[in-house]
Amino acid sequence: MQPEVANALAEAANLLLLGMVVVFLFLSMLIGAITLIAWINKLIPDESLNTIKTQPKFTNNTLSNNQDVSPKIVSAISAAIFQHRQSHLV
Repeated sequence: MQPEVANALAEAANLLLLGMVVVFLFLSMLIGAITLIAWINKLIPDESLNTIKTQPKFTNNTLSNNQDVSPKIVSAISAAIFQHRQSHLV
């Protein structure tokens, strides 16, 4: 091989190795930071999440305010939702 080509290949290999090391270090630090944040969240849980879980998902006021929908349609939709929830319980 010519000396210029050998030097260029050696420099390319060095850059490749350096790039791989930098990416590995960055990903390792990212995983470490995510693990640290998860550990801190286990020690100090967020109180706002507890209030969200205790609130009802919906209220019946939205159904009673809409006068355009027939009560038969509302009961059919309610029955379909109930049946869907019963068949897809986890």
